[in-house]
Amino acid sequence: MQYDYVFTFDDLQDELSQVHITGCLTTKIAPVNIGVDDTQFLRKRQHHVPSHLADCIDLAVAVAIADRLSFRNTDRTCSIHICLPMRHPELWRSTKTIRYLDDLLYWYTQDHWSFEFRPRSLYGRFAEREVTLPFSFEEAPPEVALWSGGLDSLAGLYSQLSSSATARYVLFGTGMNTQMHHKQEMCAHLIADQFPGRVTLIQVPYRLENTKEIQKHTLQRSRGFVFLLLGTVCALLEDQHILSIYENGIGAINLPFSEAEVGLDHSLSVHPISLLRMEAFVSHLLGTTFLFQNPFLFKTKAQMCQALVTSPHYPELIDSTFTCDRPHREQPGQCGYCSSCLLRRQALAVVEIDDPTCYITTTFSHQKRSIRPSYRNYYCAMLFQVRSLRECLCAADPWESLSERYLSLPELVDEMIGWNRMSKSMLIEQLLDLYACYVQEWEQVSQQVGRELWEGNESLSLTKNQVSKGD
Repeated sequence: MQYDYVFTFDDLQDELSQVHITGCLTTKIAPVNIGVDDTQFLRKRQHHVPSHLADCIDLAVAVAIADRLSFRNTDRTCSIHICLPMRHPELWRSTKTIRYLDDLLYWYTQDHWSFEFRPRSLYGRFAEREVTLPFSFEEAPPEVALWSGGLDSLAGLYSQLSSSATARYVLFGTGMNTQMHHKQEMCAHLIADQFPGRVTLIQVPYRLENTKEIQKHTLQRSRGFVFLLLGTVCALLEDQHILSIYENGIGAINLPFSEAEVGLDHSLSVHPISLLRMEAFVSHLLGTTFLFQNPFLFKTKAQMCQALVTSPHYPELIDSTFTCDRPHREQPGQCGYCSSCLLRRQALAVVEIDDPTCYITTTFSHQKRSIRPSYRNYYCAMLFQVRSLRECLCAADPWESLSERYLSLPELVDEMIGWNRMSKSMLIEQLLDLYACYVQEWEQVSQQVGRELWEGNESLSLTKNQVSKGD
């Protein structure tokens, strides 16, 4: 079979390894250097990584690298083949495991993935070595949570820490962005100072080298699969079979902004269905139940941020987080205009917290000559979505109206029946409350956010009258 991209990996070691790239969409290029560093499991927590979990790390990194280096200049479906050395290739070759991988990665990326697993020829990495020095065991395992360095992660963790005087947390961060690694460290350090002895950050960074001449895919839709699988490894090493994800429901479900959503973000990273399908996959691999939980699924971002109001250090904490989907290389920082930045600005306005973030684009109109029209698209799209949600919620049958406009919602409910012992009617009620609260929040602060983004007579701020009339 002819693939668009074929990635043949060498054994992933502590030092740099190589991946060889071929396929019908790429010319012959030199091997790319890749690296993964999982030593913090051993150095910070004295956990050695068993061979079957080391295989999970290698698979996650391989998928992340392949997704990054499979350039797509259109929305055309791509075929990606990965040839990867594993410690237990026989466990990964089963028909059921391959089917899980195919279905999961198609769900995340809309691309077709296939795999060839072969035996490793080299010894494992440093983190796989048995611990030889004595270390103390803690009475109860800590809760393990994904740590993105974003505002939701911070607000969720702060809320959890504030609600218990003893609970401890291991935060797990990963990715190949060095700037984000520093942000994760800074934010974790600040919150650990407020809750001494209760927070530990573990990071497993991976990286690419020798890729300057290679076009890269920017969307990274496989990110949810990669981060959840690596987070699973961290949780299992802490003797936990639950991984927590702190994400507001609006962002997690991530409804399309419009019927023709082009050029805007629509990630499924921590979508409720993504979590359920990852649960099934990981539970299959382990032969026992593993859960992904998002305790804030039916909360808005503003409701999550409410917990931060009680902190005397909230400006410093918030400023240490990074939310942006469109960071600028020439101006490191948060753009201020993407959907994630706008939701951040809206949430902080709702809870009446002064936003300390230094955005690259503070307003639109002061850069009229240089700003691209696409910058404004995010704001307009969010207003359109709020208007659409309000129309549905004001209908005679709000759920029927929402279901007709957002076809993914009834599918979501059907797949989630039984989640946390919730019935279909309970799920529907929670979703209706979530979106009603979100619309009400926008109406509360729309003019304030609008004034921040637009100046003079060009203001597009959203008023209650505009929303109800559909202007």
